[in-house]
Amino acid sequence: MSEGALRRRTSRGPTARSEVRDLMRRFLEEDERSEPLEWDSFTTANGLPHNWIYDVFQDSAGRMWVGTWGGGLAVREGGRWRAYGRRHGLVSDAVTCIRQDAHGDIWAATDAGLNRFDEAADRFVAAGLTGVSILNIHFDRDRNLWAGCWRATRTGGGLHRFDGRRWHAFSKKEGLPSLEVLKVFEDSRGRIWVGTYEHGRGAGVGCWDGSSWQQFTRRDGLLDDCVYSMFEDPEGRMWFGTLKGVSVYGNGTWHRMTTADGLVHDRVYAMFIDAEHRMWFGTEGGVSRFDGTNWETFTRGRGLVENLVRTIVQDRDGDLWFGTYPYARGKGGISRARTPRHRRSIAETTRDYLPPGPRRKLPPG
Repeated sequence: MSEGALRRRTSRGPTARSEVRDLMRRFLEEDERSEPLEWDSFTTANGLPHNWIYDVFQDSAGRMWVGTWGGGLAVREGGRWRAYGRRHGLVSDAVTCIRQDAHGDIWAATDAGLNRFDEAADRFVAAGLTGVSILNIHFDRDRNLWAGCWRATRTGGGLHRFDGRRWHAFSKKEGLPSLEVLKVFEDSRGRIWVGTYEHGRGAGVGCWDGSSWQQFTRRDGLLDDCVYSMFEDPEGRMWFGTLKGVSVYGNGTWHRMTTADGLVHDRVYAMFIDAEHRMWFGTEGGVSRFDGTNWETFTRGRGLVENLVRTIVQDRDGDLWFGTYPYARGKGGISRARTPRHRRSIAETTRDYLPPGPRRKLPPG
Protein backbone atom coordinates (compact mmCIF):
# COMPACT_ATOMS: atom_id res chain seq x y z
CA MET A 1 0.00 0.00 0.00
CA SER A 2 1.31 3.41 -0.96
CA GLU A 3 1.97 6.15 1.58
CA GLY A 4 -0.70 8.27 -0.14
CA ALA A 5 -3.26 5.51 0.26
CA LEU A 6 -2.34 5.13 3.90
CA ARG A 7 -2.66 8.86 4.42
CA ARG A 8 -6.08 8.92 2.69
CA ARG A 9 -7.28 5.94 4.70
CA THR A 10 -6.37 7.40 8.08
CA SER A 11 -6.92 11.12 7.60
CA ARG A 12 -10.52 11.08 8.89
CA GLY A 13 -9.86 9.77 12.41
CA PRO A 14 -7.72 10.51 15.43
CA THR A 15 -5.00 8.20 14.16
CA ALA A 16 -3.68 10.57 11.50
CA ARG A 17 0.10 10.54 11.64
CA SER A 18 0.49 14.13 12.84
CA GLU A 19 -2.17 13.60 15.51
CA VAL A 20 -0.58 10.38 16.73
CA ARG A 21 2.79 12.08 16.95
CA ASP A 22 1.23 14.99 18.84
CA LEU A 23 -0.61 12.65 21.21
CA MET A 24 2.59 10.71 21.94
CA ARG A 25 4.57 13.92 22.50
CA ARG A 26 1.98 15.23 24.97
CA PHE A 27 1.74 11.87 26.71
CA LEU A 28 5.52 11.68 27.17
CA GLU A 29 5.59 15.24 28.49
CA GLU A 30 2.85 14.33 30.95
CA ASP A 31 4.80 11.27 32.09
CA GLU A 32 7.93 13.38 32.67
CA ARG A 33 6.09 15.90 34.83
CA SER A 34 5.75 15.33 38.55
CA GLU A 35 2.44 14.20 39.94
CA PRO A 36 0.41 17.17 41.22
CA LEU A 37 0.71 17.60 44.98
CA GLU A 38 -2.19 17.36 47.40
CA TRP A 39 -1.96 19.90 50.22
CA ASP A 40 -3.29 20.07 53.75
CA SER A 41 -2.29 22.13 56.78
CA PHE A 42 -1.93 22.10 60.56
CA THR A 43 -2.49 25.17 62.73
CA THR A 44 -3.81 26.01 66.18
CA ALA A 45 -7.26 25.38 64.68
CA ASN A 46 -6.54 21.65 64.44
CA GLY A 47 -4.13 20.84 67.22
CA LEU A 48 -0.89 22.85 67.16
CA PRO A 49 -0.05 24.80 70.34
CA HIS A 50 1.30 27.76 68.31
CA ASN A 51 1.53 28.76 64.66
CA TRP A 52 5.12 30.03 64.58
CA ILE A 53 7.09 26.97 63.47
CA TYR A 54 10.84 26.69 63.93
CA ASP A 55 11.46 22.99 63.31
CA VAL A 56 9.75 19.76 62.18
CA PHE A 57 11.38 16.38 62.82
CA GLN A 58 10.36 12.72 62.40
CA ASP A 59 11.77 10.21 64.87
CA SER A 60 12.59 6.53 64.32
CA ALA A 61 9.09 5.53 65.48
CA GLY A 62 7.47 7.70 62.83
CA ARG A 63 6.25 10.40 65.22
CA MET A 64 6.35 13.99 63.95
CA TRP A 65 7.81 16.52 66.40
CA VAL A 66 7.24 20.25 65.96
CA GLY A 67 9.11 23.06 67.70
CA THR A 68 7.22 26.35 67.98
CA TRP A 69 8.34 29.79 69.09
CA GLY A 70 6.03 30.55 71.98
CA GLY A 71 3.90 27.42 72.28
CA GLY A 72 6.42 24.80 73.27
CA LEU A 73 6.59 21.52 71.42
CA ALA A 74 4.01 19.24 69.79
CA VAL A 75 4.19 15.60 68.73
CA ARG A 76 1.84 13.94 66.25
CA GLU A 77 1.12 10.25 66.68
CA GLY A 78 -1.86 8.23 65.50
CA GLY A 79 -3.32 11.26 63.76
CA ARG A 80 -3.48 13.36 66.93
CA TRP A 81 -1.36 16.16 68.38
CA ARG A 82 -0.02 16.24 71.93
CA ALA A 83 1.58 19.40 73.32
CA TYR A 84 4.44 19.88 75.80
CA GLY A 85 5.39 23.12 77.49
CA ARG A 86 7.21 24.46 80.52
CA ARG A 87 4.88 22.57 82.84
CA HIS A 88 6.18 19.40 81.18
CA GLY A 89 9.80 20.29 81.95
CA LEU A 90 10.80 22.42 78.96
CA VAL A 91 13.13 25.23 80.01
CA SER A 92 11.46 27.51 77.45
CA ASP A 93 8.35 27.50 75.27
CA ALA A 94 10.48 28.70 72.35
CA VAL A 95 11.68 25.39 70.83
CA THR A 96 14.05 25.83 67.91
CA CYS A 97 15.35 22.35 66.99
CA ILE A 98 14.53 18.69 67.71
CA ARG A 99 16.81 15.70 67.10
CA GLN A 100 17.16 12.04 68.18
CA ASP A 101 20.34 10.39 69.44
CA ALA A 102 21.66 6.89 68.75
CA HIS A 103 19.86 5.55 71.84
CA GLY A 104 16.50 6.81 70.60
CA ASP A 105 16.24 9.73 73.02
CA ILE A 106 14.63 12.97 71.81
CA TRP A 107 16.52 16.23 72.44
CA ALA A 108 15.04 19.71 72.14
CA ALA A 109 16.95 22.98 71.77
CA THR A 110 15.23 26.04 73.20
CA ASP A 111 15.79 29.73 73.68
CA ALA A 112 16.95 29.03 77.26
CA GLY A 113 18.87 25.77 77.12
CA LEU A 114 18.73 22.11 76.17
CA ASN A 115 16.15 19.45 77.08
CA ARG A 116 15.97 15.67 76.76
CA PHE A 117 12.69 13.75 76.69
CA ASP A 118 12.14 11.15 79.41
CA GLU A 119 9.84 8.70 77.65
CA ALA A 120 8.89 6.79 80.80
CA ALA A 121 7.95 9.93 82.73
CA ASP A 122 6.40 11.58 79.65
CA ARG A 123 8.18 14.85 80.36
CA PHE A 124 11.36 16.74 79.54
CA VAL A 125 14.44 17.08 81.75
CA ALA A 126 17.17 19.72 81.62
CA ALA A 127 20.18 18.54 79.60
CA GLY A 128 22.74 21.34 79.73
CA LEU A 129 23.56 24.84 78.45
CA THR A 130 20.93 26.28 80.77
CA GLY A 131 20.23 29.92 79.99
CA VAL A 132 21.86 29.77 76.55
CA SER A 133 19.78 30.54 73.45
CA ILE A 134 20.25 27.55 71.12
CA LEU A 135 19.15 27.62 67.49
CA ASN A 136 20.39 24.34 66.05
CA ILE A 137 21.63 20.94 67.28
CA HIS A 138 23.22 18.00 65.46
CA PHE A 139 24.47 14.52 66.39
CA ASP A 140 27.57 13.65 64.38
CA ARG A 141 28.81 10.23 63.23
CA ASP A 142 30.81 9.87 66.45
CA ARG A 143 27.67 10.55 68.52
CA ASN A 144 28.86 13.95 69.69
CA LEU A 145 26.14 16.54 70.15
CA TRP A 146 26.80 19.96 68.58
CA ALA A 147 24.80 23.01 69.64
CA GLY A 148 24.83 26.23 67.64
CA CYS A 149 23.80 29.23 69.73
CA TRP A 150 23.12 32.92 69.20
CA ARG A 151 22.11 36.05 71.18
CA ALA A 152 25.76 36.31 72.10
CA THR A 153 25.49 39.59 73.97
CA ARG A 154 22.64 38.27 76.14
CA THR A 155 23.31 34.56 76.64
CA GLY A 156 26.86 34.01 75.39
CA GLY A 157 26.10 32.29 72.10
CA GLY A 158 28.84 30.16 70.53
CA LEU A 159 29.26 26.60 69.33
CA HIS A 160 29.30 23.80 71.91
CA ARG A 161 30.15 20.10 71.56
CA PHE A 162 29.08 17.41 74.06
CA ASP A 163 30.84 14.03 73.96
CA GLY A 164 28.53 12.37 76.47
CA ARG A 165 30.63 13.39 79.47
CA ARG A 166 31.67 17.01 79.12
CA TRP A 167 31.05 20.12 77.05
CA HIS A 168 33.61 21.95 74.93
CA ALA A 169 32.92 25.54 73.88
CA PHE A 170 34.62 26.65 70.68
CA SER A 171 35.91 30.21 70.69
CA LYS A 172 36.97 32.80 68.17
CA LYS A 173 40.53 32.23 69.37
CA GLU A 174 40.28 28.71 67.93
CA GLY A 175 39.07 30.11 64.62
CA LEU A 176 35.26 29.95 65.04
CA PRO A 177 34.00 32.71 62.70
CA SER A 178 31.25 33.95 65.01
CA LEU A 179 29.62 33.41 68.41
CA GLU A 180 26.20 33.56 66.72
CA VAL A 181 25.59 30.29 64.91
CA LEU A 182 22.43 29.76 62.85
CA LYS A 183 23.11 26.31 61.42
CA VAL A 184 25.28 23.25 62.16
CA PHE A 185 25.81 20.67 59.40
CA GLU A 186 28.01 17.59 58.96
CA ASP A 187 29.14 16.72 55.44
CA SER A 188 29.92 13.29 53.96
CA ARG A 189 33.57 13.62 55.02
CA GLY A 190 32.68 14.24 58.65
CA ARG A 191 33.53 17.94 58.59
CA ILE A 192 31.33 20.29 60.61
CA TRP A 193 30.03 23.42 58.88
CA VAL A 194 28.40 26.37 60.61
CA GLY A 195 26.38 29.26 59.22
CA THR A 196 26.63 32.53 61.12
CA TYR A 197 24.55 35.60 62.00
CA GLU A 198 26.94 37.98 63.83
CA HIS A 199 24.32 40.54 64.90
CA GLY A 200 22.75 40.57 61.44
CA ARG A 201 25.99 41.31 59.61
CA GLY A 202 27.04 37.70 59.30
CA ALA A 203 30.53 36.21 59.36
CA GLY A 204 30.12 33.72 56.53
CA VAL A 205 30.51 29.98 57.05
CA GLY A 206 33.08 28.03 59.01
CA CYS A 207 34.34 24.51 58.33
CA TRP A 208 35.88 22.40 61.13
CA ASP A 209 37.98 19.48 59.87
CA GLY A 210 38.71 18.09 63.30
CA SER A 211 41.77 20.20 63.97
CA SER A 212 41.24 23.71 62.59
CA TRP A 213 38.66 26.10 61.16
CA GLN A 214 38.43 27.47 57.65
CA GLN A 215 36.25 30.52 57.01
CA PHE A 216 34.45 31.52 53.79
CA THR A 217 32.89 34.96 53.29
CA ARG A 218 31.72 37.26 50.52
CA ARG A 219 35.35 37.88 49.66
CA ASP A 220 35.62 34.19 48.75
CA GLY A 221 32.35 33.90 46.82
CA LEU A 222 29.41 33.82 49.25
CA LEU A 223 26.49 35.98 48.15
CA ASP A 224 25.99 37.18 51.72
CA ASP A 225 27.65 36.55 55.09
CA CYS A 226 24.40 35.69 56.93
CA VAL A 227 23.93 31.95 56.30
CA TYR A 228 20.73 30.31 57.55
CA SER A 229 20.78 26.93 55.83
CA MET A 230 22.99 24.47 53.98
CA PHE A 231 23.15 21.01 52.47
CA GLU A 232 25.51 18.81 50.49
CA ASP A 233 24.43 17.55 47.08
CA PRO A 234 25.11 14.02 45.74
CA GLU A 235 28.29 15.30 44.03
CA GLY A 236 29.71 16.65 47.26
CA ARG A 237 29.10 20.35 46.59
CA MET A 238 28.01 22.51 49.51
CA TRP A 239 24.93 24.73 49.11
CA PHE A 240 24.43 27.74 51.38
CA GLY A 241 21.16 29.63 51.84
CA THR A 242 21.84 33.31 52.48
CA LEU A 243 19.85 36.56 52.63
CA LYS A 244 20.79 37.29 49.01
CA GLY A 245 20.31 33.91 47.37
CA VAL A 246 22.03 30.52 47.26
CA SER A 247 25.80 30.03 46.98
CA VAL A 248 27.19 26.71 45.77
CA TYR A 249 30.78 25.66 46.54
CA GLY A 250 32.66 22.71 45.10
CA ASN A 251 36.19 21.94 43.90
CA GLY A 252 37.33 25.41 44.84
CA THR A 253 34.70 27.08 42.64
CA TRP A 254 31.69 29.21 43.60
CA HIS A 255 28.36 29.47 41.79
CA ARG A 256 25.19 31.34 42.69
CA MET A 257 21.41 31.08 42.32
CA THR A 258 19.03 34.01 42.78
CA THR A 259 15.59 35.14 41.65
CA ALA A 260 17.20 35.73 38.25
CA ASP A 261 17.68 31.96 37.99
CA GLY A 262 14.28 30.86 39.33
CA LEU A 263 14.19 31.33 43.11
CA VAL A 264 10.93 32.86 44.28
CA HIS A 265 12.81 35.05 46.80
CA ASP A 266 16.48 35.66 47.64
CA ARG A 267 16.10 35.30 51.43
CA VAL A 268 16.63 31.55 51.85
CA TYR A 269 15.96 30.15 55.34
CA ALA A 270 15.63 26.40 54.64
CA MET A 271 16.96 23.96 52.05
CA PHE A 272 16.25 20.27 51.55
CA ILE A 273 16.98 17.46 49.06
CA ASP A 274 14.10 14.98 48.80
CA ALA A 275 14.18 11.24 48.10
CA GLU A 276 14.06 11.90 44.35
CA HIS A 277 17.04 14.32 44.56
CA ARG A 278 14.88 17.38 43.92
CA MET A 279 15.99 20.50 45.76
CA TRP A 280 13.58 22.57 47.84
CA PHE A 281 14.27 26.12 48.98
CA GLY A 282 12.21 27.71 51.75
CA THR A 283 12.29 31.49 51.39
CA GLU A 284 10.59 34.63 52.60
CA GLY A 285 8.36 34.53 49.53
CA GLY A 286 7.39 30.85 49.35
CA VAL A 287 9.04 27.61 48.29
CA SER A 288 11.00 26.93 45.12
CA ARG A 289 11.61 23.40 43.79
CA PHE A 290 14.48 22.66 41.41
CA ASP A 291 14.91 19.29 39.68
CA GLY A 292 18.21 20.16 38.01
CA THR A 293 16.49 21.65 34.96
CA ASN A 294 13.17 23.23 35.86
CA TRP A 295 11.94 25.48 38.69
CA GLU A 296 8.50 25.38 40.27
CA THR A 297 7.12 27.77 42.87
CA PHE A 298 4.63 27.19 45.69
CA THR A 299 3.18 30.11 47.64
CA ARG A 300 0.30 30.96 49.94
CA GLY A 301 -2.04 30.86 46.97
CA ARG A 302 -0.73 27.48 45.91
CA GLY A 303 -0.60 25.16 48.90
CA LEU A 304 1.28 27.02 51.64
CA VAL A 305 -0.43 28.47 54.71
CA GLU A 306 2.13 31.30 54.71
CA ASN A 307 5.03 32.31 52.49
CA LEU A 308 7.93 32.53 54.97
CA VAL A 309 9.17 28.94 55.25
CA ARG A 310 11.57 28.19 58.09
CA THR A 311 11.96 24.41 57.85
CA ILE A 312 11.43 21.58 55.34
CA VAL A 313 11.42 17.83 56.03
CA GLN A 314 10.23 14.68 54.24
CA ASP A 315 8.59 11.89 56.23
CA ARG A 316 8.88 8.14 55.68
CA ASP A 317 5.77 8.18 53.46
CA GLY A 318 7.37 10.71 51.13
CA ASP A 319 5.20 13.62 52.30
CA LEU A 320 6.89 17.00 52.60
CA TRP A 321 6.30 19.22 55.64
CA PHE A 322 6.86 22.98 55.49
CA GLY A 323 7.01 24.93 58.74
CA THR A 324 6.18 28.62 58.39
CA TYR A 325 7.05 31.59 60.60
CA PRO A 326 5.50 34.82 59.23
CA TYR A 327 6.26 37.10 62.22
CA ALA A 328 2.55 38.01 62.39
CA ARG A 329 0.28 37.25 65.33
CA GLY A 330 -1.97 34.26 64.68
CA LYS A 331 -0.46 33.56 61.27
CA GLY A 332 1.66 30.58 60.27
CA GLY A 333 1.40 26.84 60.75
CA ILE A 334 2.51 23.78 58.81
CA SER A 335 1.71 22.87 55.22
CA ARG A 336 2.00 19.24 54.12
CA ALA A 337 2.42 18.29 50.46
CA ARG A 338 1.46 14.74 49.55
CA THR A 339 1.94 12.87 46.31
CA PRO A 340 -1.34 11.19 45.34
CA ARG A 341 -1.36 7.61 46.57
CA HIS A 342 -3.13 6.53 43.37
CA ARG A 343 -0.93 6.95 40.30
CA ARG A 344 -2.90 7.42 37.11
CA SER A 345 -2.79 4.54 34.66
CA ILE A 346 -1.53 4.87 31.09
CA ALA A 347 -5.13 4.56 29.87
CA GLU A 348 -6.35 7.35 32.18
CA THR A 349 -3.57 9.68 31.10
CA THR A 350 -4.01 8.92 27.39
CA ARG A 351 -7.78 9.65 27.51
CA ASP A 352 -6.98 13.27 28.36
CA TYR A 353 -5.36 13.72 24.96
CA LEU A 354 -7.84 11.88 22.72
CA PRO A 355 -10.03 14.18 20.57
CA PRO A 356 -13.64 14.75 21.64
CA GLY A 357 -16.30 12.40 20.45
CA PRO A 358 -17.14 8.71 20.97
CA ARG A 359 -14.19 6.91 22.57
CA ARG A 360 -13.63 3.23 22.78
CA LYS A 361 -12.65 1.85 26.15
CA LEU A 362 -8.89 1.48 26.32
CA PRO A 363 -7.54 -1.87 27.45
CA PRO A 364 -5.92 -1.99 30.89
CA GLY A 365 -2.14 -1.74 31.09
